[in-house]
Amino acid sequence: MKKLLYILALLFPIATFAQQPWYKSSLDYAWKSVGQEGFTRGVATFSSLAFNPADGLLYVAYMDYANSEKATVQKFDGTNWVNVGNPGFSTQDVAYVCLAFSPSGQPYVAFTDCLSGYKASAMKFDGTNWVNVGNADFSEGSANYMSLAFNPVDSKPYVSFEGDYPYPGATCMKFNGTDWIYVGTENFSKEDILYTNMTFSPIGEPYVGYMDWGNSGKATVMKYDSVMVGITQHQESGLLI
Repeated sequence: MKKLLYILALLFPIATFAQQPWYKSSLDYAWKSVGQEGFTRGVATFSSLAFNPADGLLYVAYMDYANSEKATVQKFDGTNWVNVGNPGFSTQDVAYVCLAFSPSGQPYVAFTDCLSGYKASAMKFDGTNWVNVGNADFSEGSANYMSLAFNPVDSKPYVSFEGDYPYPGATCMKFNGTDWIYVGTENFSKEDILYTNMTFSPIGEPYVGYMDWGNSGKATVMKYDSVMVGITQHQESGLLI
């Protein structure tokens, strides 16, 4: 009898484990809506999404068709999407909206001003209103396919974009506290480009990736070498989108 009880005791965990499903329901892995679906008042294009490092909340910036195609930023407060400042806060209609946060959690947006020669502008939220970061329309020519990021070393905002003179090459600028200045030369890429994306190394080196028409639309990544005061290049195969 004791031997039988011993055998049953050994088999009980195995039988119990076997009754547990070895997979989870597909609902456990499903994508779920964050707040109400279709929460914007109208069509929203050129959207950019980021988390605020200060409060951990999710923000989205976009071109707002319900507000004359101007820029709008909203955040998810845990229940609803709410406006950050006034909706449609830019002075004119915009394109290529991009959102980023300063290390202290202040939201910044950069975008192309469509009625001012498609030049670059940047704004930040001061807690009440959206205000210009430096001069509006600070690029010399048009600025398309923009990307915005903060340097982790100097905490300065940088933008990259497709310039327009003497050809649509990659351009990078940073805000030095007073003005937007070029990082290296304007249009530093060797050929026409599209779809810039920028990031920084841990030591603050800016990197810019883009679709490179000079290499059959494949990906090229370049970094700014402040020691050499030039640009070094690294190419990868494949299309950058």
